[in-house]
Amino acid sequence: MAGAISGRAGVPNAGRASDNYTRLMAHVAGLYCAAGSSSVSACEIHELAMSVAYALGIADATPEEAAIVLDVDDPIALWHEGVRALQKRTDAALALWRNVVATMPPIRNVALRDTLASLGELKRRYDVHFAAHEVPCDIDYQLSEPVGLSLLGVDYVEAYLAQLLVEARWIARFDVESCVAVLERICPDYRGLHVNLCDLLLPHESELGSSRARA
Repeated sequence: MAGAISGRAGVPNAGRASDNYTRLMAHVAGLYCAAGSSSVSACEIHELAMSVAYALGIADATPEEAAIVLDVDDPIALWHEGVRALQKRTDAALALWRNVVATMPPIRNVALRDTLASLGELKRRYDVHFAAHEVPCDIDYQLSEPVGLSLLGVDYVEAYLAQLLVEARWIARFDVESCVAVLERICPDYRGLHVNLCDLLLPHESELGSSRARA
């Protein structure tokens, strides 16, 4: 779940929460329209509402849970706090991405290469203000253990990178040349196909030389 910003404990004031939500959406829509320079369609309003809910950590909340969060003195400040939290998580996700890049052995696979390149653009591509709920990267490389499709925004990116790091560390245990030799034998098109390297290599683990043997 996105970084939830807790509201008041106890029974919320539903009327105040509703008014705050209306006020907040008007503020976000105004920012999106660049202070009145353009209009907002019903579809765009829906997407903005999804983004706001995600930034507040209430994308999957019940109406009462959402009301508790929105029953605050300043809903706009609350949203900005949520946006800043997402920005910090984006920085942390990029640090995780750098770890993956440093760990993953140089085995050529187009989907893996393009996915890592796209994830490296996370900071530039992730619109935390108006599309916080969207996964901002082109992720084509299949994981051995897929991430839940219900995850949104940076939640999905974090989970994907965490699993990819696990897989990168497993592959890094073995000598690159032996990995490539096995891949070329069992799946000659592994470079261009949307395949998972761990899934291909695991049944042939006994044939893979240790990376420490070459150190």
